[in-house]
Amino acid sequence: MSKKALYDSLVEHIIENQNKFYRAAFYYVKSKEAALDVVQNAICKALENYEKLQSSEAMASWFYRIVINESLMYLRKEKKYIAWDESDSSLLEGIYEEPAYEPKLEVVSKISELPTDMQIVIQLHFFEDKTLKEIAEITETNLNTVKSRLYAACKRLGKELEKEDEELLTRYGKSLKRGGEESRHEK
Repeated sequence: MSKKALYDSLVEHIIENQNKFYRAAFYYVKSKEAALDVVQNAICKALENYEKLQSSEAMASWFYRIVINESLMYLRKEKKYIAWDESDSSLLEGIYEEPAYEPKLEVVSKISELPTDMQIVIQLHFFEDKTLKEIAEITETNLNTVKSRLYAACKRLGKELEKEDEELLTRYGKSLKRGGEESRHEK
């Protein structure tokens, strides 16, 4: 494939999948503006370095890798610079919410507590519908490592959610039992 054809193919791929790339970036940075910046930086990097692309078949995983790396780089930079008083509500005006990644959702918040390598595998597999082989290509990791990370992440998530369910049952189950006993005594 000629360089021009590869470049055109890359541009077409980016345009066709821009929502997926945005969603992937948003998963990490949790901000509309930051996700757009991340995707824009990823596009610039990809277009500047398209000659390093081996073939059009590797394009999808190659570009996802760039988006993820840009997201992680953004987070590393932001940890150095962001510090604000959360009680200042003016900073929270106009917050953009992405329903699929709403931080209040129990599972999503638990995923964000996992180590980064596990988060990436979970996000790509369950939110982006990537196969384990594609994830291995995107992350430049051995397929068996991807499998073990996915297994370990799912196991850890299951334990955390189970523990939380037990705590809720313990906390609210007793009051439900007492409420039920009281209503029986009233009859």
